[in-house]
Amino acid sequence: MWSGHECQDIEYPWPHMFSLLTEEYDKRFGIDERYLSRISEINLNNAKKNHNSQTRGWTFDEHSFARSGEHNPVIEGRTRKSDCGQITDGAAIIFLASEKRARQYAKDNKIKIDDIPYIKGWGHKTGPITLEEKINYSKDNPYIFPHVKDAIDDAFKRASMPGVESVDGIETHDCFSSTEYMAIDHFGITSPGESWKAIESGDIELGGKIPINASGGLIGLGHLVGATGVRMLLDSYKQCTDSAGDYQINNARNVATLNIGGSATTVVSFVVGT
Repeated sequence: MWSGHECQDIEYPWPHMFSLLTEEYDKRFGIDERYLSRISEINLNNAKKNHNSQTRGWTFDEHSFARSGEHNPVIEGRTRKSDCGQITDGAAIIFLASEKRARQYAKDNKIKIDDIPYIKGWGHKTGPITLEEKINYSKDNPYIFPHVKDAIDDAFKRASMPGVESVDGIETHDCFSSTEYMAIDHFGITSPGESWKAIESGDIELGGKIPINASGGLIGLGHLVGATGVRMLLDSYKQCTDSAGDYQINNARNVATLNIGGSATTVVSFVVGT
């Protein structure tokens, strides 16, 4: 965020910023916050299947995801405790290689080159630094963050894919539940403002039509700041090699990612597959 211009006298700036995203969805389309809680519940349940997740040993009850009460208090505005990702210590690594080097690696390790996942497509866009400027820019656009939509579309285009129907899962930047709510319609899973439909139908759950954050995401697995984008690529690799263990998406061959910086000021999307 722009220091000295945004979040003045705000105790918790990022929960505040993404509360404003919730407000904007409510203003444009209406929003039932119970769907935000459901996003968190899904991701935290997925995280229990991931031995690397920060929250794998956490327990929850019927009050944990309520939109009221001391068990799920407001942090800032419309952002509650359950809506927040976990800042996490951790690291992730991937190796990028030319096709020539990858072929040599496959030969040396007696594996098929076609079995090694690769980056099929990518997209990168930037927007204004302040959230207010981004919101004002998109006032006549069906998408709250049109540059996010463009980055995702660029990744699919470079992968020679028509859209989200071509991938088997998504790893997205759920620093807050409202961020994933945004990602659902920006990926094209639903029409703008109708992300709730994919949540209500169970489409984004592990075993659903298009699982999101099978790893647990930032809410469940944790947000290892600075390495989260790499971690998403690593989890995409795991899914495409059937090596994700208990959180494996059945028959996954292509996975898309979305990683954001700031209040979606810089945005990167990848499609990884075999």
